[in-house]
Amino acid sequence: MTIAQEIADLVERMEEASNGMPKLWDGRQSILKMKNAGSRHWRQMEWMGFYFEFLCENAFDGILEMPGMQYGRTEFDAFRKINWDFKAHAINSTAHKIITNDMEAVASAVSEHGHYGLIIAMGKVEYNDEERTFKRWHDELKGGTPRRSKVMIDVPKIPDESIVSLKNF
Repeated sequence: MTIAQEIADLVERMEEASNGMPKLWDGRQSILKMKNAGSRHWRQMEWMGFYFEFLCENAFDGILEMPGMQYGRTEFDAFRKINWDFKAHAINSTAHKIITNDMEAVASAVSEHGHYGLIIAMGKVEYNDEERTFKRWHDELKGGTPRRSKVMIDVPKIPDESIVSLKNF
């Protein structure tokens, strides 16, 4: 079996495992789920990305090894045959680029394994209201003070071609 076939089998298993993931992520509920499960990231203002990582860690347990390999100071989210990253992206933002891991780390991972896997959840985000009630709630829960906050993301069915992007350099 080629590496491409092995990756395709992994993608099929991950697609099946991801069917149980919620499609609507309420910020308060998501943060509380992470907090109650002992996630160290529940305090992060960028809860959306950390919640997706949390969902992937649970859904892909037994399919991928988490965390992934580390190159320099960069650690990938998961590993099985290749390194994988989990990213969540707001489709209704002005920034249409997705920031992934350090370029040198990705190049090293691709050099070592031939491929790099990127699993992306894209959805429409509802931002904080003018009174910033979500931010105030989150600050009160954690005891800090960051700035802009996403209060909900609606992740409809993610097209198969968007779930995993494999790039061979």
